[in-house]
Amino acid sequence: MAAFRKSLELGVDIELDVQRCASGELVVIHDEDLTRTTNGVGQICDINYDEINRLSAGLWFDSDFSHEKVPLLGDVLELIGGQVALNIEIKNAPVAYDDIEEELLAMLSDYGHRDKVIVSSFDHYVIQRLRSMDANLQLALLLDGVLIDLPQYAQMLGVNYFHPCLGSCRADIVEEAQAAGLSVNVWTANGRRAWSQALKMGVDGIVTDDPAGLMVLLGRAVLVAE
Repeated sequence: MAAFRKSLELGVDIELDVQRCASGELVVIHDEDLTRTTNGVGQICDINYDEINRLSAGLWFDSDFSHEKVPLLGDVLELIGGQVALNIEIKNAPVAYDDIEEELLAMLSDYGHRDKVIVSSFDHYVIQRLRSMDANLQLALLLDGVLIDLPQYAQMLGVNYFHPCLGSCRADIVEEAQAAGLSVNVWTANGRRAWSQALKMGVDGIVTDDPAGLMVLLGRAVLVAE
C-alpha cells in the first residue's frame, strides 16, 4: 500500500494486478506465486488470505517496508477513492481464475468512480467477456507483439485503449491505433532513454516504475511534503 499512497501524493495514475487466492478474495499482486515479492512460497490460488496476510510484501524491497502486506483489491479501491485513474490488470494466466470478471464487476459496482477505471488483460477472452457483461466499462488490450489488423481486432473486442509493450511498439503502430480511436499507453518504460523512446512514438501514456523520475523529465515535478 505504500507505493499506492506515494502515487496519490504525486498525483499519478495507478496500475495494479489482481489474482484470486484460495479463500476467494481478489488480492493485488503481480505474480501468481508468492516467492518473488513476499517471504512466503506457493501459488496464490492455493493459499487462503489469512495465511497470505501474515506475510511481508515489502521485506524484499527494504527492511523499512517489512510491515507491508499483500493488499485486498477492496482496500486499494477504498484508498484511491477516485483521486486518480486506476488501471486494473486481470491476471488469468498461467493460472485461470474462473468467473473473475464477474467478481471484479461486482466490486466495481460499489466503486463510485468507474469513469476513472480501466480494466486490462493479456487474456483477451477475459476482455471479450467483460465487454459482453458491461457495455460502458473502459477496457484495454494488453499485448506484447504486432497484430496484422489492430483496428479490426480492437473493434471486435470493443476496447477503448491499447497497451503495448514498449519493446514491440513503433510510431506507426501508435499512429494506427490512435487513428482507430484508441488511446495508447505503453509499458513498462523505465529510465530517460525508454521514456524518450516512448514520447517520440507519440503515446498517450507511459506505465513506469519511476513516475517521479518521469515527471522530472516532463517538467511536471511536484514538491511532496515528507
